[in-house]
Amino acid sequence: MLPPRRNVWPPPPPAAESEEQRQARVDAEREAKRVSNAIDEALALEREQRKRPHNAKILLLGQAESGKSTILKNFQLHFAPKAFQAESEAWRPVIHLNLIRSVNFVLSLLEIRHPSTYHGDAPTSPDGALSGPLRRLSISLAPLRQVEETLSNRIAGSRPPEEQRSEAERYHPAKASEISLRSGSGWTAFLRFRRGSTSATDRNEKAEELQTRRILNACAHDIMTLWAAPEVQQGLKDRDIVLQEQSGFFLDEVQRICQEDYVPTPDDILRARVHTVGPEEHFIHMEGTENLKSWTVYDMGGSTSQRAAWAQFFDDVHVIIFLAPISAFNETLAENNTINRLADSLKLWRTICSNKLLTNVEFILFLNKVDILTRKIQAGVRFAEHVTSYRNKPNEPKEVIKYLSDAFATINQTYSPRKRRMHRHVTCAIDTKATATVINDIHEVILMHALTATNIL
Repeated sequence: MLPPRRNVWPPPPPAAESEEQRQARVDAEREAKRVSNAIDEALALEREQRKRPHNAKILLLGQAESGKSTILKNFQLHFAPKAFQAESEAWRPVIHLNLIRSVNFVLSLLEIRHPSTYHGDAPTSPDGALSGPLRRLSISLAPLRQVEETLSNRIAGSRPPEEQRSEAERYHPAKASEISLRSGSGWTAFLRFRRGSTSATDRNEKAEELQTRRILNACAHDIMTLWAAPEVQQGLKDRDIVLQEQSGFFLDEVQRICQEDYVPTPDDILRARVHTVGPEEHFIHMEGTENLKSWTVYDMGGSTSQRAAWAQFFDDVHVIIFLAPISAFNETLAENNTINRLADSLKLWRTICSNKLLTNVEFILFLNKVDILTRKIQAGVRFAEHVTSYRNKPNEPKEVIKYLSDAFATINQTYSPRKRRMHRHVTCAIDTKATATVINDIHEVILMHALTATNIL
């Protein structure tokens, strides 16, 4: 009878192992152990977070691109600045990708020379080719196509091309594309972990990132020249495209962001755009506070295909923060260009207000992106042409904001199952100073609600 087989771990070294092989094996075992320990620590931290009493459960609701993720980042910056700062470098490749995709979007527009798709004075020569300066820029910036693919794969992993495209991009080709990530991907922690890794794969990725930064630095002058070109600005204007109003716009910060030693600022991180598919759960632990030590915040996907998932999060919620992008009064949904975005926000708000499961939930309303609304109206866009009920009222930002604020308040009063106070704020989510004041007010509201719910008050 054969003796029972014994499993020994780690396995003994090979009998005829050279010194070089031994060193490689030891390094590999050490790295495997480090990775295993890091994973164990992350899992233990997550278990500990789930055990802690979460004093407030908050839902961020609103249509896609209403500013939910930006408000969440404001909360993180305001209440957990050390944790926020720890993730700053993980945002660098995202910001670089946002910038590169804007550049490639402009280059793609220049390549469209057919009369059916371009009605302005095309920056082309008589034979239809790009004019000399723009052709040179197009050639010199061509490497950014490959850099975009490399960064996309690094952040989100390799996926089929159709899956990499966001819903908005599939419906709106006249919009700079954005990176899409599945909920729960934990990409910032993953990138932060890789930065400290010494494995061969991660060393290669660090080398790729350094190469990306060098390419961007070398392309900085040409990117600025491209963006400043009158033909480019006219081409965008003729297509009614305002890149400055799109999320993840950094073409006005090229010189700074393309420096090899660039480190994202808090304002950069707030402006960075990542499209998350599905609900994201975030734990915010207050740094240096005794009361209301933590929040659990759910950032809910806002596209029409994701809204059905909202209801399952309504149980035990304390506060709903609803974001209405009031600047979108002259825009349509990415998924359905027959639906006005402002009308969709009002309809969503009515649905939330009338939900009986949310009768005792505190509502906070953000009339967001007021800066973009102001720019549009000051540029001559007439609000009444898109919202006919506004009629002949003054086409002034202050009057429009009051009209919208009253409209949302009326819906709350009319459709709520019981009388409920609504906390309204007019916001620009990327303005950290102004938003900090709003967040302090929200903190007080949430604290009072939590104390009332636990019968302390």
